[in-house]
Amino acid sequence: MKGLDMSTATPVISCTCTDCAFNDSGCTAFAVTVGGTAGKPTCATIAHLDARAGLASADGRVGACHRIECIHNDKLLCTAKEVTISDAAACTAYQAR
Repeated sequence: MKGLDMSTATPVISCTCTDCAFNDSGCTAFAVTVGGTAGKPTCATIAHLDARAGLASADGRVGACHRIECIHNDKLLCTAKEVTISDAAACTAYQAR
């Protein structure tokens, strides 16, 4: 993926995981990592803390994806147009190859 930088990385357009410290009206993490297990991708950046953290605005991006079986994964980078993180911290853009 030539020319990739954080401004072109896949945006996290919505996160409904309200108990995550990086959710402040959306994802405020600089970059999330999608982890989990095959068929159950989850946000591995989730922080269950009684605090709010991260960027001043909800402009989170996908920094890395460990789900190599996802059709959007190219060299551990996400190529989906956008990603939504569910209330269970699941990546809803995930599609198995």
